[in-house]
Amino acid sequence: MAIPEVMCFGDGHFHHVIFGLGPYIANYEEQALLACIIQNWCPKCLALQGNLDQDALSQCWEHTEALVEEFGIKSLWDEYGIVGQLEPFTNDFP
Repeated sequence: MAIPEVMCFGDGHFHHVIFGLGPYIANYEEQALLACIIQNWCPKCLALQGNLDQDALSQCWEHTEALVEEFGIKSLWDEYGIVGQLEPFTNDFP
């Protein structure tokens, strides 16, 4: 999945394509697990579970990595809404 293939599109142009993730359709629980977040936690910001409407800083992989290195799996799950034993599929995105 990490090695792109060169494909000719209908307009005659060639593009690099990575297959596998795009057509993946899942229910909410599977989508949350793929993002390595716990259900009812915000995947975009650091808002607390009980107050998702508050202003909060954006999520970033550096912050998540620091939390995973510092805290245990139970603490990550309960206090930060992070699945600590998995690596998110977006971890290596730019």
